[in-house]
Amino acid sequence: MLSDRVKSLRDTGVNGPIPADLVQASASGLDPHITPESALLQVPRIAKARGVSEDMLKKAVAQASEGRQLGFLGTPRVNVLVLNLALDDLIKH
Repeated sequence: MLSDRVKSLRDTGVNGPIPADLVQASASGLDPHITPESALLQVPRIAKARGVSEDMLKKAVAQASEGRQLGFLGTPRVNVLVLNLALDDLIKH
């Protein structure tokens, strides 16, 4: 339920407006992408959970970001799978 997802985010310390893609699921529920705004909103929480600096995490978000398809279709997005794999690799080293 939408209100449960919002409450869950609020309970983890997310403040301010919450981007729609953080509370709505794709049709399959398996979409590996979120907006850059959604990724950056979660930086403090994820940095703390992963034990990395917020600056390091912001750089990783930027590296996992993809632009519009063909330069004009869709919206910029962050590939969460690529981001998580990069974070796993950073933590190992």
